[in-house]
Amino acid sequence: APPSLALGALKGDHREGCSMGTMAADGEEGSMHMELERTYLTPNEVASHSSPHNDCWVSFLGRVYNLTPLIQDNPGELIQPIADAAGKDISHWFDSKTSDVKRYMNLDTGLEQYYTPMGRFLHIPPSNPTDDFVTDFDLPWWMDHQAEEPLYWQGMLSQQTRKIRIVNMLTKDEHTLEVCSEDTVEQIQSKYLVYNQHGASYTWKRLPNDGEGKDMLVLDMAKNLDGNILRDEAADFEELGLDDDYFVPSIHLYYKDDLTEG
Repeated sequence: APPSLALGALKGDHREGCSMGTMAADGEEGSMHMELERTYLTPNEVASHSSPHNDCWVSFLGRVYNLTPLIQDNPGELIQPIADAAGKDISHWFDSKTSDVKRYMNLDTGLEQYYTPMGRFLHIPPSNPTDDFVTDFDLPWWMDHQAEEPLYWQGMLSQQTRKIRIVNMLTKDEHTLEVCSEDTVEQIQSKYLVYNQHGASYTWKRLPNDGEGKDMLVLDMAKNLDGNILRDEAADFEELGLDDDYFVPSIHLYYKDDLTEG
């Protein structure tokens, strides 16, 4: 790090120097953007992609990026800080107000510079003027979510995860999944397909709560678990000194052709 610095927010438009033609127009997000904004991933899912040069995902400022193609397309020392961050959250690299890399004022030179204590990385200009800085990119990689067709943005980082137990009433198989609290039941169903590729052939139900009668209740696939009154009680258990998976709410799957469906 420089001998003297003063951290500060980036001044002016953080998109300065980028091609505005490749950015999604305000209020006109395409279906791709809408889908990515509805796609949530857990921190554990990000952490599972931790191979620096072959499977490198990172999260920052609430978004998840797959930077594997960026790394493979740009070999060299400028890619190393990114590769070293595989599977991690790097929000501390960025200014949350601008979404750009943090900057500092070099008190010795009086110039504002990018703050990269982890080492200068791809798309960060050198601190000293040079003619070998490659500028043949429309947006720096960390602004990919603003592109009309994002290359690296995979979805949003879940603000809270929870566990749900899925019980197949036909086969009696049970699986406990860590899901995003924002996930709809339909999205949870998609994640469950790795255990049962016919998951959509079942009716998804829950046990009735007090005052709801005795019959199993069909879940609204467009709502999340809270919206279906499948409350996450992990925080309550923690306050009582119990393990957070002391009781995991369950979803019961009934095969649609099963005449004994409850």
